Amino acid sequence: MSASDTFLLVVRWLHLLSAAAWVGGSLFYLLVLRPALRRAPDSSGLLGAATATEFRAVVETAIFVLLATGIVLTFNRLTPGIAGVPYVATLGVKIALSVLMFALALGRRNRSPILDAYAPRTPASGRFARALRAVSGYNALVILGIVIFLVSDLLKVLYESALEK
Repeated sequence: MSASDTFLLVVRWLHLLSAAAWVGGSLFYLLVLRPALRRAPDSSGLLGAATATEFRAVVETAIFVLLATGIVLTFNRLTPGIAGVPYVATLGVKIALSVLMFALALGRRNRSPILDAYAPRTPASGRFARALRAVSGYNALVILGIVIFLVSDLLKVLYESALEK
């Protein structure tokens, strides 16, 4: 294995590790921690704030690593001229979804306490309101992360298919 192959292996590993830490941590929060905090209201405020602070550092590190490694991986796949139009279009979708996910995550971090104070206290009822709540906010980050993993796998399939031609 050459030095460039080793470098690309490390870059891919860091890219995958960062994505897995962010999306996996988000799934853990959504499916395990948040329901547990709701059942234990006496200590949930302090624990929730401490967890958010610690996880914020993980997310910010993941965003930095994903950007840096994503640039390297993009140039690595596009410069040989093997990838076709379907690969480039799919990569564009992945990049757009990733930028949206980064913006949502950083936007949640910079939310103003003043805006939170004016947020409606009683959630809207009805099927549409429940469905909208299910795919917005923190849930939207998790859904985007899962979709980006799927698109990443599709990119791998498209690239391997282009290599066979």
